[in-house]
Amino acid sequence: MRPTGNPRAPEKLPLDFSAFHQLHRPRYVREAERCLRCRADAEEAVDEAFVQLAREWPQILRAENPAAYAWRVMKNRVVDHARARGRRATLMDTAVFETVTLQGAEDAFEVIEQNLRLFHAISALPERQQDVIRLRYCEGYDTAEVAHELGITEAGVRSIERYARHRLREIYTSCAEEEAERS
Repeated sequence: MRPTGNPRAPEKLPLDFSAFHQLHRPRYVREAERCLRCRADAEEAVDEAFVQLAREWPQILRAENPAAYAWRVMKNRVVDHARARGRRATLMDTAVFETVTLQGAEDAFEVIEQNLRLFHAISALPERQQDVIRLRYCEGYDTAEVAHELGITEAGVRSIERYARHRLREIYTSCAEEEAERS
């Protein structure tokens, strides 16, 4: 990876940045591909994010939470990449459907309908809660992995998850009650 400069003379990257890049790039590319729905676009967006991170690396290391900062940079680059191509990044919708197995479902349409309601409920959550719910339940990350990816403590993940689940119950119940009233 060459963050800046002459393409024939790559700059020497700090070892801690190289390790961070090697550890996080595969997950970032999967996240970006889910949002952009194109592997090439995902890799380009993530590489742009890492170029920015490489340029700012010394300052990032002094930040309170470098991993959280990097996650935000990656997400912003994905959104920018989508906008530059006249598209909208889908930060949540496909993840919900990718976790659903319709095989063996008695009523596939009912499963899809329930998941649409769930998607709408999740999309109503604050962004940090969406990230935690998606990584925990759609990606299958454990608490430690979510904490590492988002740059927060495990206790922070559990707290955010608890609030998100409580809010999802409220939203989901409210939607179900509205549907019952319409019927």
